[in-house]
Amino acid sequence: MRGLKSLSCLFAISVAIGLGGCTSSPDAPVKDGLLISSVRIVDTVAGSVSEPRDVVIRDGRIASVSDAGTGCGGGRCELVDGTGQYLMPGLWDLHVHLESYKAPEDPELEPANWYAPLALSYGVLGLRDLGSRTDEILALRAAWAAKRDAGEAAPLLKAAGQSLSGKQPWGTFDHTLVPESPENARELVRTQLARGVDFIKVHDFIAPDIYAAITQEALAQGSHVVGHLRPYAGPLESAAAGQKDFDHLPPELLAYCGPDGQAATEAFYGGWYTGGPGYYEREMAALYDHAACGKLFAAAAEAGVSVTPTLSVRAPVRARTFEAAKRYLPEGYLAKCEESKRFRDAAGDDIESYRVMIASVVAGLAAAHVEILTGTDGVPESCGVPGLILLDELDYLVEAGLTRPQALYAATRGAALKADAPDHGLAASGAAADLVLLTGNPMADLAVLETPAGVISAGQFIGRDELLALREGAAQYARSLPKG
Repeated sequence: MRGLKSLSCLFAISVAIGLGGCTSSPDAPVKDGLLISSVRIVDTVAGSVSEPRDVVIRDGRIASVSDAGTGCGGGRCELVDGTGQYLMPGLWDLHVHLESYKAPEDPELEPANWYAPLALSYGVLGLRDLGSRTDEILALRAAWAAKRDAGEAAPLLKAAGQSLSGKQPWGTFDHTLVPESPENARELVRTQLARGVDFIKVHDFIAPDIYAAITQEALAQGSHVVGHLRPYAGPLESAAAGQKDFDHLPPELLAYCGPDGQAATEAFYGGWYTGGPGYYEREMAALYDHAACGKLFAAAAEAGVSVTPTLSVRAPVRARTFEAAKRYLPEGYLAKCEESKRFRDAAGDDIESYRVMIASVVAGLAAAHVEILTGTDGVPESCGVPGLILLDELDYLVEAGLTRPQALYAATRGAALKADAPDHGLAASGAAADLVLLTGNPMADLAVLETPAGVISAGQFIGRDELLALREGAAQYARSLPKG
């Protein structure tokens, strides 16, 4: 059994945080577990909160959950007093881009020095990367997995590598691969899976025959396809092809509620580049037909469809998020964040009508029992502060009609299952010890998520002071980067 490391020294406030560890004093007593005493367990599956319990963590897993006062159950445990506090599963962001494109003038943001510390500090302990340079994201996944195996804190990362896309009007990015034919698409799927990606991500502008080849080959190889709805196809057609995991709320989702989804979609895209601020929001609101979409959503639920709506992509930038962006974003990225904020603010009334429409869409999806999950697609250029933007997403889902328990399930157990991490997303005996300790009940108030009392990542406890140190370290790292 590895001794638990003292996390008071685990994270340095420097430009080289790198999630590195430090060694314990050779004279320190070896602890063989972590005991969180008298803590209430937040069960995001049942939507309930327990009476006080003692939780013992060993070897990166929850060894036991027992009545308060039971204690460590033998051995020597590091003690965390959970009296009056709440323990819940770690949060997941199912749509991130860690090793993706950037403008030539912008500095490289090393995920280990910037994204991971911030995400951990907000209790976001699981990440699903939906489009990054394959070699780099797989190397990052391996590095973080090695840290977790060694009993060090690091996010659990799932990755698609480069996404498969059609030729996009604005050019090709290094986080995408463009199949030239159905045969080439099948070859790319096999190659990506052989390199070790966890699944295949599809993007935009994919021809129907190439899309069919991608989904068929992924299924034949024992994998699956996630990502965007195929252009000019509704969710039922895509689900029948084998893709049941969709991100965003694209026009196709609403256009195909009506009798001629292709014509409605073509009309929508016809004004995409000339419509200006508010076009997307205005036209999406015009597409929505509540009664017709209710029937489509019910059929989608029957087909096993899940949706990660990424509401924060289109929503106005919240004041707390913009203040955090000013602290944590490098100067060049902050300028683009400010531009993104101005663009979204300029949408004005269109944003408001879109918000009302989206609330109805999300409520309709939930009522039809379509699974809703949490992801952000947050990038620094659009004011995406790692971790915090996932909390924004939870708020938007609740504002759109989900209950707080439903939103928390979407961000924990639901997300973990979708990410093929079945031993995560639970605060129960035998589950992976990726947990968040809170001063209040998140079922009653999501605001308590903003400043956790502690985080347990891969079985390692990080207290509040260390979490705040992670945020400060990320801020210092951002300020240390070239101005561009």
